Amino acid sequence: MADLRFERTEQMLQQSFLKLLETTPFHDISIAKLAKKSLIDRTTFYAHYENIYELAEKLIDQYLEHFADAFEQNIKKREQEKKFDSYSFFDEELTAYLIGNRKKIMLVRALNLGMNSFDAKLRSLFKREYAKTLNVSENAFTIYLVVNLAMSNIDFILEKQRVPSKKELKKGLIKIEEFLS
Repeated sequence: MADLRFERTEQMLQQSFLKLLETTPFHDISIAKLAKKSLIDRTTFYAHYENIYELAEKLIDQYLEHFADAFEQNIKKREQEKKFDSYSFFDEELTAYLIGNRKKIMLVRALNLGMNSFDAKLRSLFKREYAKTLNVSENAFTIYLVVNLAMSNIDFILEKQRVPSKKELKKGLIKIEEFLS
């Protein structure tokens, strides 16, 4: 059984880190600043994380879990339903999660950790899952298009706090097709 004090301290560290990100650039957050904000000493921080980057990566992974869960649920739905709406990936639950955690997700998305950043990991997840769903190579251009469309949906949901309708999607794709003609 996990130690509740340890878990509470970890949650407090994560919350304090997100609070600091609201006012302080990531590269300016030190363990000393975070420890002070969390009302702990530095040794307590090191009992949980090796460094600030490990804390940032853990937060990123926690926020990405909901996307992996949504893909898993969609796979199950697709297997059960003959006519599956693939656009329903952004279902009510995932949309509510994005909107409900909008501020935190935007802070986590801004963490520039290269290939370990939120967007890089989300793109990788989308790429892998859409390649399986569409039964094409992860390197196919179609996958790049679909992944960018999914990322655009994320941007739209976070900014407008709603999912773009299929009508909006189709209208946008028609405009793109006209542009390419």
